[in-house]
Amino acid sequence: MIIQKNNNNIPEYLDEQFFKEVLVTQTGSEDVKIFSLDFSMGSSAGENYLSFIYRVQVVYTLKGSGNIETNFIVKSIPLDGAREAFVELDIFNSEKVMYFDILPRIESCLDNMKIAPKCYYVTSKPIATIVFEDMKVPGYSIADRVKGLDLDHSKIILTKLAQYHAGGMLLLEKEPSLTASAQLKRGIFSSVSLTPTNMGKPLYMNVSRLVGHASKWYGYEKIVDKLQDCYKNETLVDKILDTIRPSPDDILGICHGDCWVNNFLFKYKEDLPIDAVFVDFQGSMRGSIGLDINYFFASSLQIDVLHNNRDQLIEEAYYPAFRAALERGFYKNIPTIQNVKDEIKRKAMFGFLSSILVLPAIAMNKEDSADNSVETFKDEEKAKKIGDLSCSSERFLESQKILLKEYDSYGFFD
Repeated sequence: MIIQKNNNNIPEYLDEQFFKEVLVTQTGSEDVKIFSLDFSMGSSAGENYLSFIYRVQVVYTLKGSGNIETNFIVKSIPLDGAREAFVELDIFNSEKVMYFDILPRIESCLDNMKIAPKCYYVTSKPIATIVFEDMKVPGYSIADRVKGLDLDHSKIILTKLAQYHAGGMLLLEKEPSLTASAQLKRGIFSSVSLTPTNMGKPLYMNVSRLVGHASKWYGYEKIVDKLQDCYKNETLVDKILDTIRPSPDDILGICHGDCWVNNFLFKYKEDLPIDAVFVDFQGSMRGSIGLDINYFFASSLQIDVLHNNRDQLIEEAYYPAFRAALERGFYKNIPTIQNVKDEIKRKAMFGFLSSILVLPAIAMNKEDSADNSVETFKDEEKAKKIGDLSCSSERFLESQKILLKEYDSYGFFD
């Protein structure tokens, strides 16, 4: 058998036996013979913090068949060393439950609409690993996280996100016992997982960096004073946690939990996006639909779209798809468009979290972020340098000029 690693650092356990188990699971046949494995990296340096992504082309035969070629994406999630802190978040099991249990049922509620790549295989030994279909084969690709998404791309995402949210609401209405699911309470940014201890330091460090820039902006003097008080009194984390916690008044669905550019794959026709699928469901949780929308708005939009088009995106993309999917599923008490807009406003503090913790890393130039990793952030000197760089990018600062005034008008910093 031929194994081509192409000068990539591929773990030893991703061998012939591993992929035979994958193929047996996928095909349902024990008569699998592998002829070749051809590896490449599935993401560039600095693009994934918690996992390593590999792309592999497999040539194999089944009993009585000719050569069959198939492609997989392998997500390896080592939870030791610098990543050990993520063990208690149970991100591997959360993602496994989403791909093998929750997502198929959501897609069923949506007449089998494709929300995410198929998941073929999962194992926890020797390293937590998930194997997916490679969406590059049917023509899907990632957008540019540094630039953010233009209006056309944003419409595609808001449409698919609306359908996903509607599917989650239909599923929760059909199976209310899921409300008590432990795995749907533990997303990376859930009120169970986030605490003043694990969120406070990075949040307030970036607030301090932001204050350093905003203090030079005309018209932001009062906001800067308020932010300095928030920094001094450490009041922001509690406000964020209050926003995240589900309440009886929320429009509750199953949140993706990490809606930013690299977690979307787009399909194109004549250079225009026509569809998208979502990846990376380790942050998923039961929560307000407003959380995902605010997180997406604050992290992933180009400046002009953030400034001019958010209402348009809700009115023309999100809500029509949301309502149509709920109507097809005979959902009771469908929220109005005003209900949705009010929900987004009430949950906007989650957008602040996204803008202060997620956007800085996303908007970094790829040359500056090539060494970004969990290991790098454990080195205080390197982490400080990266933090200073990430909070100095043009998109981060221009986004904050828009968002800070909005968040201040909601009273978030009072």
